[in-house]
Amino acid sequence: MHIESLGQGPDLVLLHGWSMHSGIWQPLIEPLQQQFRVHLVDLPGHGLSQWQAQDLQLDAVVDQLAEGLSFPAIWLGWSMGGLIALRLAQRYPTQVQRLILMAATPQFVQTKDWTTAMPAEVFQSFASKLGDNISATLQQFLLIQAKGAVHARQQIRQIAEDLAAGPTPQTGALREGLDLLLNENMRPAVQQLHCPLQWILGSRDSLIPIAVKEPLRALNPAATVHEIDGAGHAPFVSHSAECLQLIEQFCHD
Repeated sequence: MHIESLGQGPDLVLLHGWSMHSGIWQPLIEPLQQQFRVHLVDLPGHGLSQWQAQDLQLDAVVDQLAEGLSFPAIWLGWSMGGLIALRLAQRYPTQVQRLILMAATPQFVQTKDWTTAMPAEVFQSFASKLGDNISATLQQFLLIQAKGAVHARQQIRQIAEDLAAGPTPQTGALREGLDLLLNENMRPAVQQLHCPLQWILGSRDSLIPIAVKEPLRALNPAATVHEIDGAGHAPFVSHSAECLQLIEQFCHD
């Protein structure tokens, strides 16, 4: 797994979301590395990381991360990266000092007992279209991430530019990532966490309804939950200064 480390200070690991790579963190990298030793991870089959079948199944990727970053750190997971970070905190608690989950949820798909999520059909649609046209499917996902957010066009352009700096993800890795989003339920992990936990959510996120705030608080009352007004699914792009402030406050508290 490709991991780039920058800066000095407390260790901070950044995990990107589905179909992305570590370059997506560009708005935060320079200011964060002034205070932290930042570890930029390309998940298997994304960016500069190689991929073999089953590398992006949840326990497999968590084991790779725990081996490659075998020291206590602050972990920040965005979107799908949040699910991975939660599982890592559950299985390797001594390696997670603090956990930040940005535009993330412990369960992406609606069920009878978890209604503040997306219908399964949304993710199944992406899965069905992958074999037809990967580029078009990824473009559609990019548009959904910015949908509803303030300055959506500017955000789309910024994300597209950052993604263009790396290779297209492997189709097999994309499929395994969608399976993860469709099937994983990490709510028990949230309830079991003992480390400090922070959620950063966008008020206009089209993939994670902002109504999830109260269910998240119910799962882990000790967690802090922040809502960034006007942000979509990539608040660190559209509201980087506000995200940076929340990260710094939480890490130095």
